[in-house]
Amino acid sequence: MSKADRYERMMEQTRIRFLEDAELKMADLRTLFHDYYKDSSQAGISGLQYAIHRHAHAIKGLALLFSYKEMDTVCGDILMIVLQEPPRDCTPDEIEHLHRLVTALEYLLKQASI
Repeated sequence: MSKADRYERMMEQTRIRFLEDAELKMADLRTLFHDYYKDSSQAGISGLQYAIHRHAHAIKGLALLFSYKEMDTVCGDILMIVLQEPPRDCTPDEIEHLHRLVTALEYLLKQASI
C-alpha cells in the first residue's frame, strides 16, 4: 500500500469517526432540548447553551477539514448566538433559533453519512 493510499484510508477512517462522534453530540442535544421544552425555566438555559457551544465548536473544528462548508457555516451561526459579549443566557427566541440551526446541522451530518 502506497503512502497516498494509507493517507486516504486514514482520512476516511477519521471522517467516519467524526460523523459517529457528531451523532453522539446531536443525540445529547436532542435530549437537552427535550428537557428544556419540558421545563423551559431559566435554570436549564445555561446548561443547554453550554452544550450547544461545546458541540458546535467541536464539529466546526473538523467540518472544514472534510470540506463540509455548509456544516462550518451553520456551526459559525450557532457560535455567534451563544458566544455573546458580555456573556449572558440566551433568550427563549434565541433558543428557538438555535434549535432550528441544530436541526439543520443534524440534517447536514446525516447527509454526509450517506
